[in-house]
Amino acid sequence: MGWLSIKLLFTLVVLAASCIASFAIDTAHIYIYNDIEYGPTLTVHCRSKDDDLGQRDIPPKFSWDFSFGLDMLTRETEIDCSFKFNDEAHLFPIYLQPRDEFDCMDCYWKITKAGPCRTDEDHNVAKPCDRWVGGVLR
Repeated sequence: MGWLSIKLLFTLVVLAASCIASFAIDTAHIYIYNDIEYGPTLTVHCRSKDDDLGQRDIPPKFSWDFSFGLDMLTRETEIDCSFKFNDEAHLFPIYLQPRDEFDCMDCYWKITKAGPCRTDEDHNVAKPCDRWVGGVLR
């Protein structure tokens, strides 16, 4: 293999690595707003398969937000959250990359007794609200 071929191969490897790195740094941002009727504190616990984001208590009419990196190679990033208020406990996938990656890099969620609602940043409902999918994270 000649010097020119080695130089060309090296350039292609560096270019490919920089393209992969640029995909790997994409991030999403989640905002969770407590809009439960009659004002109980909302306890939220979120995690992915790799990271536990911990538990947070969100007072009525307040929010909590967090950011995370997306897996741009497998496109399988998932963030599940459990929500506890009053004597209820619910589970919802707050971020599913196949569902959310093209229209939700800044995802605003209003949590109601009936379920989570995707909203704009002023808490106006942007889509039909979702229903809870289960109990709490284990």
